[in-house]
Amino acid sequence: MGFDHAVVIGAGIGGLLSAAALSRRYDRVTVIERDRLPDMPLHRRGVPQDEQMHAILAIGQESFEDLVPGVAGEFLRAGAAWYDSPRGIASLSSQGWAARGPSEAWIYGIRRVVLEDALRRKVLEIPRVRIVEGQVVALHPAARGVGGIVLKGIGRPHLDADLVVDASGRNSHAPAWLDELGFPPPPEQEIVNPVGYSTALVRLPPGALRDDIQGYLIPPLPDSPTGAVVLPCDNGLHQIVALTQSDTAPPATREDLIAHLEGVRSPVVAELARRADFLGDPKPFRIRGSRRRRFEDMAPHPEGFVAVGDAVLALNPIYGQGMSVAAVEARAMRDILLDAADSTGLAARIQEAFRPTLDFVFGSVVRSDGAFPAAMLHGLERPDPPKSHVLGALATEDWKTAVALRYAGHYFTAEPVQAPEIRSRARAWASSGRTPRRSDPRDIPRAHDGAPLPR
Repeated sequence: MGFDHAVVIGAGIGGLLSAAALSRRYDRVTVIERDRLPDMPLHRRGVPQDEQMHAILAIGQESFEDLVPGVAGEFLRAGAAWYDSPRGIASLSSQGWAARGPSEAWIYGIRRVVLEDALRRKVLEIPRVRIVEGQVVALHPAARGVGGIVLKGIGRPHLDADLVVDASGRNSHAPAWLDELGFPPPPEQEIVNPVGYSTALVRLPPGALRDDIQGYLIPPLPDSPTGAVVLPCDNGLHQIVALTQSDTAPPATREDLIAHLEGVRSPVVAELARRADFLGDPKPFRIRGSRRRRFEDMAPHPEGFVAVGDAVLALNPIYGQGMSVAAVEARAMRDILLDAADSTGLAARIQEAFRPTLDFVFGSVVRSDGAFPAAMLHGLERPDPPKSHVLGALATEDWKTAVALRYAGHYFTAEPVQAPEIRSRARAWASSGRTPRRSDPRDIPRAHDGAPLPR
């Protein structure tokens, strides 16, 4: 195996970013996509959730631009909103509304269909990349691993490749395909906690949001399993999302969505929805929870095969991490490829490089969703309750702590909350015996101004 040809299965976000990464080392990169791709931002069958809210976290946004220089400009030309997420999005935790202040985690608000269209156009400008319509039905064998893909069609034609990257998503068939080649499927871990959500695209009237607020984040909690989100997206529009972590069906009409929002811990989103101009019915969607396939633990790892994105880590979408995880993985793959002297053991090194990100992200989801009484864990221990709620309580009054907590989520690391200043503030709060002062779910503190908290 060399560095002549790489094949990517799937032309979604993870597949496009992987193609950009691979193009830095391989002479040819072929992306196989079973859908006929639209030439404008439209829903497509292979991405049933593309009409739901999607978010690019700060680390994902940095990775997008690093992998595909100039793509941020494409997002802006497509009408994306550009905003300081920790300052502009009012977040209601179990302790109360978090304080807000200026940060370095500015992000784009953009619908998935608009984002994917802009990204695809930019990736197709790379001379080494092409997208081909076709359906992969198996992996083609090679010595000690994978040597290409098998396509649906008369005679089951195959396409040779030095490296195959599976970016086919949550419903990837890679474990079964690898089993056909004699490789035991990767170990799986899953937290089953039914998630329902429904997204409505809306236009808000002038003044509907307070001048220091650009959206709301009210996640479900174990004792209050309904939630709501409002985020700016592209072209002056917003998305309102009804969330539930229960067996309750997500709403499919404007009236049902507003009724759902009236049961959320704060009335602010329901009040906003009543004033909004709905640009169509809400789009409901359901998933069973989060699943991690531990390809990095396969021994031996098949030469010539890497899995990325939802094929590896399919997450509860409430946390908005999926696209950013795929972007971080693609950047790690790019860096290893640039340093590789040859292709021996290359796939295993790439897959292993994803481990720290997967450990952090999946661990945070398990700690949050594992607290729901109905959650069922497979291949996992139920997490212990948190020993302390000091940081969450302090974040209701201290904007620097609140932004540090948001940084941890945006950059997939606990380092921001372990900074000496934040640790000192937490110790002072704990020793004082103080508790959060604000209990009114309508009483949202104003955002602080000034210099952003350094990362």
